[in-house]
Amino acid sequence: MIIGVPVNVICGPLGVGKTTLINQLLAQRPAAEQWAVLVNEYGLVGLDAALMESAGGTASVAVKEVAGGCICCSAGPVFEVTLIQLLRRKPDRLLIEPTGLATLSGILDTLNKEGIRDAVDLRSIVCLLNPATLEHDLAREEVRDQVDAADALIASRADLASTDELQHFRRWASALFPARSHIAETAHGRLPAAVLNLRHRIGGATAAPGDDHHHHDHGHHDDQHTHTIDHGVDRSATGPQTIACEQTPIVPHLHRSAQTTTFGWICWAGLVFDAERAAKWMESLTDIEGLRRLKAVLHTSRGWRAFNVTEDLSESRGSAYRRDSRVELIIEGDRPPDPAALEASLRGCLHQAAG
Repeated sequence: MIIGVPVNVICGPLGVGKTTLINQLLAQRPAAEQWAVLVNEYGLVGLDAALMESAGGTASVAVKEVAGGCICCSAGPVFEVTLIQLLRRKPDRLLIEPTGLATLSGILDTLNKEGIRDAVDLRSIVCLLNPATLEHDLAREEVRDQVDAADALIASRADLASTDELQHFRRWASALFPARSHIAETAHGRLPAAVLNLRHRIGGATAAPGDDHHHHDHGHHDDQHTHTIDHGVDRSATGPQTIACEQTPIVPHLHRSAQTTTFGWICWAGLVFDAERAAKWMESLTDIEGLRRLKAVLHTSRGWRAFNVTEDLSESRGSAYRRDSRVELIIEGDRPPDPAALEASLRGCLHQAAG
């Protein structure tokens, strides 16, 4: 079995400390490994690559730069060529640092192109965010796109942030759907290199331990029934776990108590949902008595879409999330819908398998 080059994307807004973080990660590189870095600067005069080369200090770190535009759009062709050149060297790890102005959707789609995806083993996407400027940064579309794609959300410059800012960052990051693999803080770019291996491949076939199966105690000690269909997932495993793949393409999860029932499905990313049918299905679910929240991210015939429905809100937008399709409903009351009927209606939205 051919294993691709482990690839990480280190993203975040301009000036958040991505280069500092990468230099710290390079300093932790095992002596016997050869790493490569592909750095993208929006301007024509590149500086980050020179800083990384001085930090790498040896021939065991190859640094390539794509300057003069975002690698998600105008500099995309140059990015693809440079990426292929680096992959042909078969480094032990490749770090990609896009400019803070880049969206990750296009970059991830390039990594998933035929002829490239088999050479790539996409690991953690790490997004740095400054707690002091979080709300301002999240007003930018490209930052929201980076957050969507991220597996790990890291509060940068934690030593300069206030306690309130750090607490707000934690509350915001912890409330995101789908849940992120890792939420942490860093000062001076220090981050354990183990964070780089939190996620496995594009396509949702595997995920990091604990990533997709968080079990929280919500105080429902009077639960009448709690059931999760695992399809062989080993919760004690320390390596990558099978979540949803071609053999078990839709994995249901159910948590039921006297007060609240949560329905959820994790679907193999190769499954494509018909965009129109999925939107109508989401709309129909709002008629469920006691529905408190509906969240989903789906691979649809019109691209990846995120859905968020509450009592006061209904929105649909593009998403950079690429690992798998997910749906979660929270319903109050003791008369929830039939889980089998809900799953059958979800399957009825399927369009075709992705090629």
